[in-house]
Amino acid sequence: TLKGRTLVIQGTFEGLQTPATVARLHRAQKGVRGPAVFDLTTSGGTSGTISATIELSPSQVDDLGRERFYVQLHSEKAPDGNLWGWLMPRESRR
Repeated sequence: TLKGRTLVIQGTFEGLQTPATVARLHRAQKGVRGPAVFDLTTSGGTSGTISATIELSPSQVDDLGRERFYVQLHSEKAPDGNLWGWLMPRESRR
């Protein structure tokens, strides 16, 4: 959820073969790997939660609208990441 320039991320994961170690928000064009720009909080375990409250710059708000951010979750046996989730704007409802 984006309110002003404050981005709140809340999500869940399940079914990992080994416990989660870190979660990060990365910036790149959709479908391409990019650098980590923010650390997120993960509850760990093979199932759990990911969360963060992040103050974005104006250019980062623009990047968010252009679908240039994704969450990457790492685990003990997948240190390069094993779950990726792109942040996409919700379509307006009529």
